[in-house]
Amino acid sequence: MAMAAYAYKPQLEANAKREGDGHEAGRRLRWESRRRLKVFANAKALGFCLAPVIMVLLYVGLMAGLTAQTYRLSAQERLRSDLIQRDASLRSRVAQLESVDRLQAVARQLHMGPPKRVAVLPLPRAPVAEQRRTALLERVAGVAHWLVVR
Repeated sequence: MAMAAYAYKPQLEANAKREGDGHEAGRRLRWESRRRLKVFANAKALGFCLAPVIMVLLYVGLMAGLTAQTYRLSAQERLRSDLIQRDASLRSRVAQLESVDRLQAVARQLHMGPPKRVAVLPLPRAPVAEQRRTALLERVAGVAHWLVVR
């Protein structure tokens, strides 16, 4: 009988493994479900942590854009005020250079005076080109005149 039990030992071991596999499979299934729950919980926690971080980064980005826009606006306003000031100074300079007293002084320095003779030359009139109308345009003009279209 010992030999018979020994002969069936591989079969007994296979049966024991199959019975153990059921227990092992259940344990593995529970472990995998716990692992999935843990991964889901970790993902949820990660989502709760990342959402405020993303919102803070968006806020910082918007504030950086607003600050850059404010600096550009300030620079443009400064340039505008400088150009207005320069325009005023140039207008003042032009008015000073065009003053009658200054022009008379420059004319005296250049030995200029009123002209001795003045000649007015009439210009001949420029010839007016004839307007050529085609037959179709004459008909349209006739109909427009007939309908009193102006």
